[in-house]
Amino acid sequence: MRKLFLFCLLLANSYLYTFAQLQVTDKRYPDSLLYLVKNAPTDSIKIVSNLALSRFWSKNGDTIKANYFLAQGKKRIKKTGYLYALYFYSIGTNAAYQNDNRTGAKKYLLKADSIFAHIKTKECYILRAKLWNNYSILLSRENKQQQSIDVLISKVIPLSRAAGDPLMEGVAYHSIAVFLDLVAENEKASIYFEKSIGILESIKTDTIMLARVYNNSARNSMARNKFNEAKILLDKSKSLLKNQLNTPSYIYFCGFESYYFLKLKQYDRSLIALNKGLEIAKKLNLVKERNDLLNQKYNILNSQFDYKTAKDVILEIIKNDANTYLENKANHYKQAYESYELLNDLPEAFKWLKKYAILRDSVNDTKLKTEVNALEIKFKTAENQKKIAELNTANQKANLSTQNSHLLNWLLSVVTLLVLSVFIFGFYYYRNQKKLATQREEIRLSNAMLQGQETERHRVARDLHDGLGNVLAVVKFNLWQFAKEKPAAELDEIINQVDHSVSELRRISHNMMPEMLLNIGLEAALKDLCESLNSDELEIDCQLIDIKNNIPQQTQVSIYRIIQELLTNVVKHAEAKSAFLQCTQHKNAFFITLEDDGKGFNNPQQTDKTGIGLNNIKSRIAYLNGKMEIGKRINQFGTSINIELNVKA
Repeated sequence: MRKLFLFCLLLANSYLYTFAQLQVTDKRYPDSLLYLVKNAPTDSIKIVSNLALSRFWSKNGDTIKANYFLAQGKKRIKKTGYLYALYFYSIGTNAAYQNDNRTGAKKYLLKADSIFAHIKTKECYILRAKLWNNYSILLSRENKQQQSIDVLISKVIPLSRAAGDPLMEGVAYHSIAVFLDLVAENEKASIYFEKSIGILESIKTDTIMLARVYNNSARNSMARNKFNEAKILLDKSKSLLKNQLNTPSYIYFCGFESYYFLKLKQYDRSLIALNKGLEIAKKLNLVKERNDLLNQKYNILNSQFDYKTAKDVILEIIKNDANTYLENKANHYKQAYESYELLNDLPEAFKWLKKYAILRDSVNDTKLKTEVNALEIKFKTAENQKKIAELNTANQKANLSTQNSHLLNWLLSVVTLLVLSVFIFGFYYYRNQKKLATQREEIRLSNAMLQGQETERHRVARDLHDGLGNVLAVVKFNLWQFAKEKPAAELDEIINQVDHSVSELRRISHNMMPEMLLNIGLEAALKDLCESLNSDELEIDCQLIDIKNNIPQQTQVSIYRIIQELLTNVVKHAEAKSAFLQCTQHKNAFFITLEDDGKGFNNPQQTDKTGIGLNNIKSRIAYLNGKMEIGKRINQFGTSINIELNVKA
């Protein structure tokens, strides 16, 4: 009988939360709902309020009010959507409260869930989590503990997480722990109690629920003989309930505290805790809670061998048993029979034994009728399914040929589409490959042409410097010797012209193949180039930023030629007084910016009618996979040129 009481206490403590939809203890709650029923601005709010009142009164045992508000809510509901699902949810919840109609309750809860499942909102996720939590309790009351746990793990916890409701998730872990405790899986249960406590302590939004978890976790600790741990948990629960002394939650705490002292064989302290709970239950007129505590008092008195007082307690329970389930009544009759037997009052013992036997037969008969009805429904369902299956077979045969025809047409279409796709892909692939090969050939020819030009430049520069340069030097020397012997003004003029010719020849030779580029590098060569072009008429500002030495020599030559050609154009054609040259390198990208304050281009289309110099620049840029933009300076005279080159080492 002690196990029976603990089962009731554990289940009631969990059930109190779940079927109450996060139990409402405020006495103003039904009044506020009734106000909304009468004054709410929309029908939707009125329907929700009516259904909430129905569930509230069903929980509190007033079937008439519960059915009235359910009917009022139904009047305005359309047979679809959220409110329709909420209506079935309320029917299922009420069925579980009123008549312990588990089959009907489960049926309506599943009907509600089938509608809620199509609505992806946080509110629906929360309601579905509560719905499946209630469903798991109905399964547990049918002794289907494993199915109940499976529902909690596969339904309640995922839906709680989807709703972002840690409170509901913590309650689900608590329910799993309670059911594991009921089947004596105490070690496993302790793991889920810890998870539940961890979540509920972190959010601290429902102290009453947390107190219940502490109570049941303490009961689990006692089952594992960890009484110090149980005392800590009970103290935490008591601290949370210090302002809730006249509530059902505190009554249940008294029951757990009493059980703790009972386990320690401290019977007097156990009775003190129990009597405190009984006094509150009597004050609040909570018959069920009072009977649960009286049942525990009966066990304590039997443990003290006080059979007479124990007998009085069980008779008081039976007197208040009007709304108790038949199975519980039968167990109470059995307790009365055992009490009189222990007191050696055999006539009374026999009387209660007969009552117990009759009630037990009635319970078994009810169970038998339920099983027969279920079997009959199952048989009729099977017959209907057989007929449906026969009709489906006939329809399938009729549709099979049509489906095969459609399937064949579909396959032919797919194959045709596939072949056409392969052909189109092959055509475009071939055309792109051909285009790519042409581009590669053009790049190869451009590269060969540029290398040929540079080789020819190098040869001509060497011939000019070593051949014609030396000849002019000898001519200059001979003229100078002749002038010493026979001075003449005309002869000095000729010597100056020869000297100028030698300087010009050296400049041309240097421009054709700058030795500084080959010997020192690109940065030094560009600085030298800018300095050589600086004059009184043109000032060139040269900025060289992060230019690396690992650029291939052929690429350095191309960059030099591009800048050389650009600056030559500025000197010859721009009529500029100043120019700005900036060269920057970032990884494999080389950037050239040249701006001048010259006359610029009168027409942007003028750049398309290019001469040899600009064509050479474009060829070298294309060779280096680069791009060039030529335009006017913003709000100023002159030209702005921006070039980006690829100088991969």
